[in-house]
Amino acid sequence: MRVFLKLGGSLITDKDQPYTARRDVIRRIAAEIANCWQKDPDLQILLGHGSGSFGHYAAKDLGTRDHVDSPQEWLGFQKVWAAAHALNQILLEEMSAANLPVISLPPSAAVSAQARKPRQWSTYPIQSALEHNLIPIIFGDVIFDEEMGGIIYSTEDLFLPLLPMLQPQMVLLAGKEPGVWADYPKNTRVIPLITPASYAATSLTIQSSASIDVTGGMAAKVQLMLQTVQAYPEITVRIFSGEESGTISAALQGEIIGTTIKTKSE
Repeated sequence: MRVFLKLGGSLITDKDQPYTARRDVIRRIAAEIANCWQKDPDLQILLGHGSGSFGHYAAKDLGTRDHVDSPQEWLGFQKVWAAAHALNQILLEEMSAANLPVISLPPSAAVSAQARKPRQWSTYPIQSALEHNLIPIIFGDVIFDEEMGGIIYSTEDLFLPLLPMLQPQMVLLAGKEPGVWADYPKNTRVIPLITPASYAATSLTIQSSASIDVTGGMAAKVQLMLQTVQAYPEITVRIFSGEESGTISAALQGEIIGTTIKTKSE
């Protein structure tokens, strides 16, 4: 089985404390992934992660989400790059310590865009890594854009163009919240299933992140994943919490947790 797994920035960092990684959480998740990896020789994982309190704080302070033009903005672009890559290095260290064969393939070095849409991306390294039983890692990163100068892509932005060539069975988005809240900000009820047909009735209650998130938060995530299942009906998306021990393992083994997004309710 081929899976795209994203570890959200809210899960692996303290999004309210700038540049603060939750190493204990990352370490525990690495152990869960390693356990599933060892049990299932057919499991292939494209691992992605958000930038959390690293990239998002740098981007908010420097204003580099959608456009880079002035010399000062280009310096900000570099600082966002440095912040995102610093967190990626922490992930690599913890995953490697769990004996996972991870290899980082930074989007800033491989992806170019035009008007925010991917223009070029040599995806052969990702495909080859998966075929040779490695775990490629991509992450929210800065991207050079021919019209906008520089932009920021979230992990979900990166997952989308990879779908037709890599054809995962599941897209798993692990964050801090147990799913998509039906009554944000009261947060008492999780929506178990969202389909394109049901989204119209729930969209007003789905809000952006409570913490700083320059890539749009939960509302943008749900909309992008609905686009995903509409374009690729065979894919199931799950949005869930990775806070509790065992949830990452459960999701990788196909258990239904959190909020499921798919084309139909059956």
